[in-house]
Amino acid sequence: RVGKVINKYRVGKFFELEITNNSFSYTRKPQGLKAAAALDGLYVIRTSVDTEVLDAPATVKAYKSLSQVEQAFRSYKTMDLKVRPIYHHLESRVKSHVFLCMLAYYVEWHMKQARFTDSF
Repeated sequence: RVGKVINKYRVGKFFELEITNNSFSYTRKPQGLKAAAALDGLYVIRTSVDTEVLDAPATVKAYKSLSQVEQAFRSYKTMDLKVRPIYHHLESRVKSHVFLCMLAYYVEWHMKQARFTDSF
């Protein structure tokens, strides 16, 4: 059970565990804590886009919005927008179906944005 907690929260590098039949003890690993503290809150984003096109703050903002894009594709594929199953057989109808689903998501996104800014 201890192993599940250590793996779930990824704290094994911070503690030395000693488990026996009758006892459980732990000690902190200072080198693991120091290494984690040195990198705490830092990350590097590299892009091939020129800084004239996309400056550093805009790059960070675009990276952080990546999770929203991933969520959009998940909802696009699941029951939220009902893209699947597609019962059309003609290519033009499939394209139209997907286009309408994307349009619906676009409208939904704009409505959510308007809700947060209170202007539509």
